[in-house]
Amino acid sequence: MYRFLLAGALALIVTPAVAQPKAPAAKPAAPAAKPAAPKPAKSAFKVPEIETFQLDNGLSVAVLTVESAPVVAVQLWYHAGSKDEAPGRRGSAHMFEHIMFKGTKHVPPEEHSTLINRLGGGVNAQTDEDATHYINVLPSAYLDFAIQLEAERMRNLMFRADMIDTEREVVKEEIRQRENNPVQKGFLRFLEIAFSKHPYAWTAGGTIADLDKTTPEDLEKFYDTYYQPGNALLVVVGRTTAAAVKASAEKYFAAIPAAAAPPRPADAAVEPAQTDVRRETVEASQLGLVFEGFKIPAAKDPDTYALQVAAIVLGSGESSRLKQRIKAVDAKTKKAVGLEAGLEIRVLEHPGVMVAVGVFLDPAAAPAVEAALTDEIVKLGAKGPGVEELRKAKNQVQAAFVAALEDAGGLANQIGRSWILTGDPTQWTRDLAELEKVTAADVARVVKKYLDPKHATIVVIPPKGR
Repeated sequence: MYRFLLAGALALIVTPAVAQPKAPAAKPAAPAAKPAAPKPAKSAFKVPEIETFQLDNGLSVAVLTVESAPVVAVQLWYHAGSKDEAPGRRGSAHMFEHIMFKGTKHVPPEEHSTLINRLGGGVNAQTDEDATHYINVLPSAYLDFAIQLEAERMRNLMFRADMIDTEREVVKEEIRQRENNPVQKGFLRFLEIAFSKHPYAWTAGGTIADLDKTTPEDLEKFYDTYYQPGNALLVVVGRTTAAAVKASAEKYFAAIPAAAAPPRPADAAVEPAQTDVRRETVEASQLGLVFEGFKIPAAKDPDTYALQVAAIVLGSGESSRLKQRIKAVDAKTKKAVGLEAGLEIRVLEHPGVMVAVGVFLDPAAAPAVEAALTDEIVKLGAKGPGVEELRKAKNQVQAAFVAALEDAGGLANQIGRSWILTGDPTQWTRDLAELEKVTAADVARVVKKYLDPKHATIVVIPPKGR
């Protein structure tokens, strides 16, 4: 499932808006005819075949050969995110982003990064609610070496108390920076209210209180449970072959023994249906913010395609409905309802959320901002998008899709994300075709079904007195 980074509701305060791509010009219509709808965006990109196999110990492998440049992206995806953390140990999954680079039995601290950098490559890592993955991009001649490094830290990580204490402070500082951002802080509170049972009530960032309680033994237990071959996908994209990857994977990973399937506590923490409005006004901040959000189905649900189109129509780009409504200047008052608006959609392995955000400065504007957000959502559910809106949204999807696949790293990310969200590393290759099938009626239907104001979670952050 292609997971969009849409209107950037969580970054709209610090990130300038990005203009939407223009559709190809339509041929002039006869005077009495309606304007022609924008044509579908054209792309010369063709996804090559993804080859998959599995080692005897359970390690899954996906290979995509791309000859455009002499590089390979080697990513190792673990099905272990913040929703897998034990109660009272929030931030454990995030800690591994750091400590996986801090040394193994055979590789000194930071040497993994140093060695890849010396070869002209680069490394990174990312943790979210559903997964943690590790990223290497380097010249294709060194594919075997990168796979060896990843196999080494899958099972030979060191858990030194002094190193863990140092990295704990680094993660805690990241948390403090996030808490200083009113949008991030408000969104975190929104999640806590929206999810009463499921661990999506917190994000991968963690909390300072839980990190202070987390011991090296806690982390080693998490590692032994989830950092196992049967809970991982090795993704290789670039100038290589499936045969070469298989030979290397067998050489370095095959000796790692299989382990029991890890527990999935989030599977049992099914979030009950929300039957009423949940509302909270929290501590004032520099900016006034209204978060209005709704539960949406898991990534495997076919309705996610129409919901993603709805998210673009509502909140992606300057011409989106929410932005136009909140920023429009009233002819009589000469004032806009608010400063800015956006929308965040989180398509996740389990049911996620779609959240509209309105920004304002006048303390008295909160009700009007909330009413405007609700009204635009209801309107879209009543009539669906117009012909041009629907085509423009699909064009934007196509443009974003192709942009994400311009390099080996982007392709590897889509393969890994698809495996996490659907269990199938090739599903994302079929997403564009499914999105193209979405109709205006589909959009109206899913908006009415999932974005019902009677089931909204609303968090209001008043602006500090001016």
